[in-house]
Amino acid sequence: MQGTLIVSLDFELFWGMHDVTTVEEYRDNVIGARKAIPKLLELFGKHGIHATWATVGFMFAEDENDLEKYLPDGSKLPTYANTELSGYRCIKDIKVNTELREIYFSPEIIKQVSKAENQEIASHTFSHYYCLEDGQTPEQFKEDMVCAKKIAEDKGYRLTSVILPRNQCKKEYIKILTDLGFTAYRDEENDWIHEKVKIRPLMRLLRLADVYFPLTGKGGYVPKDEDGIINLIGSRMYKPIFKKLKFMEGLKIRRIKKQMLNAAKKGLTFHLWWHPHNIGIMRSEHLKQLEEIFSYYDELKEKYGMRSFNMKEAAEEVKLG
Repeated sequence: MQGTLIVSLDFELFWGMHDVTTVEEYRDNVIGARKAIPKLLELFGKHGIHATWATVGFMFAEDENDLEKYLPDGSKLPTYANTELSGYRCIKDIKVNTELREIYFSPEIIKQVSKAENQEIASHTFSHYYCLEDGQTPEQFKEDMVCAKKIAEDKGYRLTSVILPRNQCKKEYIKILTDLGFTAYRDEENDWIHEKVKIRPLMRLLRLADVYFPLTGKGGYVPKDEDGIINLIGSRMYKPIFKKLKFMEGLKIRRIKKQMLNAAKKGLTFHLWWHPHNIGIMRSEHLKQLEEIFSYYDELKEKYGMRSFNMKEAAEEVKLG
């Protein structure tokens, strides 16, 4: 059995960051992501990398006026207990300052990605929806996903794969995705850190250490059909360069390569993911690291027959048995 490399990107611009930082603090990352994407597509093309671009539905709109045509009825908006989590609150800011459009909308980039060979446009929900936050409901989530499909279809895209923001999911929400026709999603890493460590600061510390050292094992798995939808678990997030630990970057890349090697040798799936805005600054250094990773994939393809699949392709193979 051949090993498989899946690559997915959480494509969200500032919709994925509005609740954790400010425009002033993060604009360079987002604008840098827009500049990095053409280079990333070149890199994927050079190494034959098939990738899934899970895109926030708001980003398909031309601007805030176009977006308003697709918004759900006010009674169906997410009722987060923490209202700062709602992306809908950003729309009024864009109306006041239209210069913000470049960090929120990107129909031209989505089109560019879709035209590149072996790239899949997928969903990252309509509004960067958080499935595990207090206050929201399954009915609101369903409405969000209906809107995500509608705006994508009107712009010429058919969505079959989905990545939920922060990998937040639960069984009843996955059933909603299946009912709406989605065939693949990406779940959180199923390692002991995520499952057993409940103290948040400790979890973050251990997850950071796991970037450089093998705390959670080898990361390969066999995808399974979960009542009609394929769970393509994320094996490893490609973490951006952490300046304070820059001297350990070699360990980070070595960790990823060893997990890829394990998957290639054993015929397993290894799923690498990140956000384009992660590489929006220090672009040349990040792209150089990704070049090294994908050059290593070339070696594994030659030696062990490893393949590159996007999420749609991986799901189709599982369905075929």
